[in-house]
Amino acid sequence: MEAQLYAALYRLVYSLAHYRPKGKPINDRIIVMVYLWSVLHDRPVNWACQIKNWGAKLNFDLPSDSTMSRRLRTVGVQQLIERALSAGSDLFGPPPLVKQMDSKPLYVGPYSKDRDAKRGYVAAGQKARGYRLHVLNHGRIVRHFTLAPMNDHDSVAAPQLIDKLEGGGYAAADNAYDTNPLHLRTAAANHQLVAPPRAVNKGVRDLKNNCPERIRSLDLLDSPLEKCGLSGDFGRELYNCRQRVESSFGGMTLLGLNFLPAWVRGPRRVALWAAGKILIYLCRTAINKGLMT
Repeated sequence: MEAQLYAALYRLVYSLAHYRPKGKPINDRIIVMVYLWSVLHDRPVNWACQIKNWGAKLNFDLPSDSTMSRRLRTVGVQQLIERALSAGSDLFGPPPLVKQMDSKPLYVGPYSKDRDAKRGYVAAGQKARGYRLHVLNHGRIVRHFTLAPMNDHDSVAAPQLIDKLEGGGYAAADNAYDTNPLHLRTAAANHQLVAPPRAVNKGVRDLKNNCPERIRSLDLLDSPLEKCGLSGDFGRELYNCRQRVESSFGGMTLLGLNFLPAWVRGPRRVALWAAGKILIYLCRTAINKGLMT
């Protein structure tokens, strides 16, 4: 399966138009493919720079560890990875009517010296150190993501995802996203945010403390017409679509996107590692659906 996955990644990356930097014998595509080889096998980058760890004859020269470290910081390589993520999600068709937003914790050890890995809540009464991966999904497919410290609330990173909503429709999320500013921002992006109310806002429908968009979300999930005998299943079915983002988190966890390995520290390395795992997840899902070979 790893050979098939890497072949699919190779075809995807090399199908993208990309300039070749002048004066650099190793182009950006090779840097990306060597990095994805390390991510696919859950090994550090210097492991992928050794020919003995490939097990096959290569049609390109392997870069050194220092070259990989330097080139992975360049704008060209990062743009190529970003375009590969976009092309991978494009394989699954146009944007659906219902999108999903959620976050996933990425853990480091409690004694890690990573100063950017903060301590925050991961469940009721439970805390851990690390980062939080915030995603905007089209069903089970990750379309956009951003990274934040573990102690940042979901509503802090949400505006970056909301601004990337495409088309129109609904955005399903949990009650961490139930704030007036996020409801207004989602409406400005031609979407209705469907998020259950927080405990302090449950059943409250006054316009003084709630914008119309927030009240609309409350009506979708707790329709007052049910007291008249009319069904209110539409909003609940919309919200039930949120489980698809949990399903994608499960798939990415199986690929190793959970506890960060010891060589992945700092926001830049964590974001690169997450991008590699998401790209591998997209290709694996496309292969399973017959969209790639």
